[in-house]
Amino acid sequence: MSHLHPHLWEVTIPGKDEKPDLVLKVNVTYGLHCFAREQLPGEQVSVDSWYEDNREKRVFCLLRWDLSKQLPGIISTLSERRCMHTGREEFVTLEVVHQGRTFDYAVFFTVTKAKKAEGAHLNLFVNSAHERYDPLQYKKPISFKFILLNRYQGKEIKVPR
Repeated sequence: MSHLHPHLWEVTIPGKDEKPDLVLKVNVTYGLHCFAREQLPGEQVSVDSWYEDNREKRVFCLLRWDLSKQLPGIISTLSERRCMHTGREEFVTLEVVHQGRTFDYAVFFTVTKAKKAEGAHLNLFVNSAHERYDPLQYKKPISFKFILLNRYQGKEIKVPR
């Protein structure tokens, strides 16, 4: 699972007019939902298939784990992707091909301002990443760099209508 280890990422926000470029250090971390799922009703799960953190306990999912190998690459290209905003978190959905099947893969993340002791300006936490079975109803994209800049400056991001 080394591909899901926390890492520091530098993102440059281009300057405007007389303002210089702004280089932001972003601490990227990943949650259990990137590789684990809920237990199915009546499902018998072996003890070694459970993962837990300080918030919850979930079942290892081979499909989510396999797809999670793409997450570092997806995160590193968020500036080039169409991000959406749900009102409590941001996400990006992209089409992937896995074992000959094409489907939507949704990556949900939150961006928060980091504390000085964390060695970064911002934290990006990937809350969940999984196949989408139902279409998401958010239509208006939001720029990833807009998200970063506003979170860094402590400004509210209004949910696009």
